[in-house]
Amino acid sequence: MLQAVLLGVIVQRAFLGHWPAARLVVLLGGLAGAFLARASLSWLGELAAHRTSASVTSALRRQLLSRAMALGPSWLAGERTGELTSAATQGVEALDVYFARYLPTAVVAAISPPMLLAWMLWADWRSFLILGVTVAVVPLFMALLGLEAKRHAERQWDRLSGLAAAFYDLLQGLPTLRAFGRARAGRRTLEKAAEDFRVTTMSTLRIAFLSSLALEVLAAVGTALVALFLGLRLLDGSLHLGIALVVLVLAPEVYLPLRRAASEFHASTAGQAAADRILDVLDEPAPVAPGTATSGRGGARAACGPADEDVGVGAAGTASESSVAKLARSTIRLSDLQVRYPTRAVPVLDGVNLELAFGEHVAVTGASGSGKSTLLAVLLGFIAPVGGKLTTGDVDLGDIPISDWRRQIAWVPQRPYLVRGTIADNLRLGDTGANGGALARAVESSGLSGLVERLPQGLRTPVGEGGLTLSAGERQRIAIARAMLRDAPIMLLDEPTAHLDAARELSLAETLGPWLESRTVLVAAHRLGVVGRVDRTLALAGGRLVRADEAEARFLEPIGGRP
Repeated sequence: MLQAVLLGVIVQRAFLGHWPAARLVVLLGGLAGAFLARASLSWLGELAAHRTSASVTSALRRQLLSRAMALGPSWLAGERTGELTSAATQGVEALDVYFARYLPTAVVAAISPPMLLAWMLWADWRSFLILGVTVAVVPLFMALLGLEAKRHAERQWDRLSGLAAAFYDLLQGLPTLRAFGRARAGRRTLEKAAEDFRVTTMSTLRIAFLSSLALEVLAAVGTALVALFLGLRLLDGSLHLGIALVVLVLAPEVYLPLRRAASEFHASTAGQAAADRILDVLDEPAPVAPGTATSGRGGARAACGPADEDVGVGAAGTASESSVAKLARSTIRLSDLQVRYPTRAVPVLDGVNLELAFGEHVAVTGASGSGKSTLLAVLLGFIAPVGGKLTTGDVDLGDIPISDWRRQIAWVPQRPYLVRGTIADNLRLGDTGANGGALARAVESSGLSGLVERLPQGLRTPVGEGGLTLSAGERQRIAIARAMLRDAPIMLLDEPTAHLDAARELSLAETLGPWLESRTVLVAAHRLGVVGRVDRTLALAGGRLVRADEAEARFLEPIGGRP
């Protein structure tokens, strides 16, 4: 506004007042200062907006990752990896437009036009009436077209998420598809997803262009009407040139924030659509032990994944890590434990009672889907039971920080996951500070020495994401080796020898069995030889734990096959 007023005064005095240039120096300096001030404020505003946006999106990405880690593998197994990856990368990046551009522009659009219109009401009420009527129509256009644009943007994000999920699934399953001659069908699925995304994107752009056109036309008509009536009134001498120039310069400025806000709104709709999915993940309740008021957050620095940060505490919030380490060497009790899945009508675990004394080795068998892996997931805190109680010593597990509890557990999952990196990188997930000697001992004990010796780069050999360059048995032995590196007092094994032949299992049993002697071991398996001694063999049947000889199920097989 100051620029327009100074410009109007300078023109009025220079052309009608015939002021010499020397008398206009102060006004010209003020005009130049106004231009510089506006440019500086604009630059500082952009800088602050982008810094704030970077901070917010970075925190949001960390929260999303922390929540996914806290929800655990049981939740991740039911999600499409490509969709989650898209939300954590493209989705969060799309929110940068919302925070850095749309929100600041929306604030300016809410403040600037009313201020300019108030000045025009004082300076020239006739121009105020024209601008006021046309500006009043803008929010109506923005609301109608904005709702339609948001609906199309949500569809576009759904298609993009589907395309990302389909592409990732195709990459993961490509070896299997090629083995069965179905690679062409996978390509057709991906092509259809890409075509759906293209059609939806063009539809979204059509709405955005239509909205911009409508606002541009409205702004042009309003400015033209103001200019027309200003010119007529200048001709009959009822208006001063200076006032007319100021009003004419400010008329487009009234519409400019609204037009920019509408444009940035369309650019930010993808981020708003992605935010819905991100907030759904953040709102997912993390699994907690029974009786827990609040849960610790963060992933397990267990044998299956990367180290987590020490974030969150349990309900009590007073147990230290050293006291938790002592509790891990106490008796673990599961009392009347109940676990349900939304997709199953009956409980997976229904009244499970189990006592694990420190140093005891207990094996659990049962048919596929009987709940063996669920039982281990409950102990890890990945699944929240709907009833029952878990204690170690006399302390409820809900009163222990979940991150501290997980540090006392080494876990070998049924399908271990390897991250992109070297074999040594994947082994050090069990202990980030492991030196070369510790790695060598773990490699030797897990039966990996033959593989490492055959590889030209040894432990520095890179493996693809998920360990696709290795066999299932090799991935299993890496998981066992990093569990040994972890050196935790509690060992949970889920089908640890499912991908090993009898000879390799015998070799592994000779080294792993003695190492497990001083630890509490709970193993879900069909063959027991790898864990050395077994103190008790239980079976899951009907959601309950019974003695193996009482269960009408397939019993455990010894090493080398059935007797």
